[in-house]
Amino acid sequence: MTMKILFVVSGTKRVAATRYRVYQYLPYLENRGVECKVFSIASDFVTKLAIRSPELNGINRFIYYVVLFVERFFRFWFVFFKAGEFDLIFLQRATFPFGLGKLLRFHGEKIIFDIDDAIFLSDTPGHGIITKCKTFIKEREVRDVLSLARSVVVENDYISGYVSRYCEKVYKIPGPIDTERYFVRKKKNGNKVILGWIGSPATTFYLHLLDNVFSEILTRFQNIKIILIGAGNYNFPSNRVFRREWSYEKEVEALQNFDIGLMPMPDDKWTRGKLGCKMLQYMAVGVASIVSYTSTNAEIIKNGENGFLIKTESEWINKLSDLINDRGLRENMGIAGRQTVEKVCSIRQNAPRLFEIFKTLAPLEGK
Repeated sequence: MTMKILFVVSGTKRVAATRYRVYQYLPYLENRGVECKVFSIASDFVTKLAIRSPELNGINRFIYYVVLFVERFFRFWFVFFKAGEFDLIFLQRATFPFGLGKLLRFHGEKIIFDIDDAIFLSDTPGHGIITKCKTFIKEREVRDVLSLARSVVVENDYISGYVSRYCEKVYKIPGPIDTERYFVRKKKNGNKVILGWIGSPATTFYLHLLDNVFSEILTRFQNIKIILIGAGNYNFPSNRVFRREWSYEKEVEALQNFDIGLMPMPDDKWTRGKLGCKMLQYMAVGVASIVSYTSTNAEIIKNGENGFLIKTESEWINKLSDLINDRGLRENMGIAGRQTVEKVCSIRQNAPRLFEIFKTLAPLEGK
């Protein structure tokens, strides 16, 4: 009989397919006879709010938290009552309030937890009472799931170090990135150099780390254009900085037009849990990547070979200048980046690894 797996995710495909990596694996699994059922614990509406949550203030943020809480409470019961029909339950970033996740133990040892972010921490900066409450609640919810998971799939060493305290079987699978969808396209010759950033309102405020960098680079070089895709409320006062709306259909072509991909971020507990999707997207289309240093980014980027790892503002300016001045450096770094994602982070490499985990936990033989 066919292996049946219920994938429970924390956001919908229609709104954020690239944000939730489960969706990337489904075609491979279905082609190998796995019957996949996907259920989101958040509606399209709440998924959109989650992406824009950093821009929400006051009553709007409070309403978002209430709606999210209510949806997760009621949608848990679908998971609970349907779980018995499946061989495995794959929870991708999905946790539940009031300790409800613990009830899934009544369906036996069939839980796999996938955690590709530091969701056991609050994503709200600061040390106030709201941040402390969020951290307490989120860590408790994650521990509830970890307490009954047969195995955990993580994306990086930082998260592995946390979850290994609660679960013995931990598998590291970085990415994935679809290297067939994201492909290298030969760039047109020309003097113009495009610096690009792609993201969502959830990471837009990191762009302020480059305010002074943008000012200096735009002053030094007149052949520079900066394109920011999905940048929310961020504005930079220059007629050479352009904001573009993100769309799934135009995303790849927009990335291929970049000459240099940017990923600024602070080095803190929250960001160390993130293996930046935008970094992998730049590398997959052969764009030279320049990213802020975190221990997690350093698992993928070999400084000066397949990208630049940056710690200070002066390094941002100097390394960007090197890339702007040297087309050959950009091209070689882009090629090396593409080779890295093909070898380490591609669906072609990592989907079979996930499938083998599933077969180990729910063997097809005898079903």
